[in-house]
Amino acid sequence: MKPKLLHVLGAGPWQVPTVRLAKSIGYRVLVTDVFAERPAYALADFHEVVDITDLERTLKAAIDHRIDGILCDTTDVGVPTAAFVAERLGLPGIGYETALNFTNKGRMRQFTENAGLVVPRYRVISSPVALRNAASEMAYPLIVKPVDNQSGRGVSRVSNDSGLEAAFQLAKSCSRSGDVLIEACVAGHEIIVDGFVVSGQPKILGVADKEPYPDAVTVSARIHYPDGARRPDFDRIQAATSATLSALGLLNGVFHAEFIVNAGDVVPIDVAARGGGCMIYSHLIPHVSGINVMRAMIELAMGDFPAIEPATVPRAANIEFIRMPPGRLAEIIGVNAAAALPGVAAVHFNVQVGEQIGALDDKDCRPGYVVALATTAAQVIDVSRRAKSLLSVRMDGTAGPVAVF
Repeated sequence: MKPKLLHVLGAGPWQVPTVRLAKSIGYRVLVTDVFAERPAYALADFHEVVDITDLERTLKAAIDHRIDGILCDTTDVGVPTAAFVAERLGLPGIGYETALNFTNKGRMRQFTENAGLVVPRYRVISSPVALRNAASEMAYPLIVKPVDNQSGRGVSRVSNDSGLEAAFQLAKSCSRSGDVLIEACVAGHEIIVDGFVVSGQPKILGVADKEPYPDAVTVSARIHYPDGARRPDFDRIQAATSATLSALGLLNGVFHAEFIVNAGDVVPIDVAARGGGCMIYSHLIPHVSGINVMRAMIELAMGDFPAIEPATVPRAANIEFIRMPPGRLAEIIGVNAAAALPGVAAVHFNVQVGEQIGALDDKDCRPGYVVALATTAAQVIDVSRRAKSLLSVRMDGTAGPVAVF
């Protein structure tokens, strides 16, 4: 009998670990991706060039290959497609309507508000007239974002009328549907909550603090998972997480959620039914919780219900993001030395020599990051800083290397 066939949506670098793990478990793997050349093609048993946002073509590929399960665990854009195919073929999945709740921020706000959660004051708009009407009902500063994109693309924080139209046009250009969310800023501290739901019961596997750049407040400079000391606000965070996931309808699977915490409320900002990026899903959460979340997602897609029992004393992890001067990148120096430090799990650059480094417009504009894993919060911050201090870059037209920052 042939091993079961898992269909993984996406075949880029972030899907490679999922494909490798599924193969190591003993499954055959089909991957689909919009691009003709992708790294996971060489690892999979089968591949097809199909846009993972195309519901019908993805369904056809799944039927043609007679898949036994389907998974999109690392990117928002394929989550509805995976749910659609699973629903049509009677396979395990979160349900298509539920997937839309997690990938359309307008629906997300509507469902959480209807469930009685505190949400930012918001409007979903699609025209300049609606923009002006919505802005007149709210006080600045405002957040303007596409309803259906990820990684902070097209997100702006607007302080007055002068920047409103440009922010709207940027968000609209990044919106697949053309709809834009405008909402009031919420005061407080931003956190990430990662976890897994089994039969409607969420288990929190990690809570991280986000530290934004002072000059780009919608982009994080650091994501820090402290050690096992219980947070004084954990019970409030747990209650808000459970209520949010229930409102959006997630019964099984991984989640990656962002909240604003202040003295009175824990406010849901963005919630994804997939693993976190920047190696949160593949490295940080397994380290801090003791749970191989990727394996759990593969098991769930193939019809098994994984046991999710996090470690009683979580460990610490940290992502320290890297910036560099604007200009054309000529050389990256010190990667091997930084990666060799004990506790450094990865030194990753999103850019290559010859590329132009520009403004920090969104999360994807960050040139790279250091991932550190340790036992305590103090240790993991120290490792991250020491690794980053070993990195420097040379830009075209400069006399010598300059430290990253």
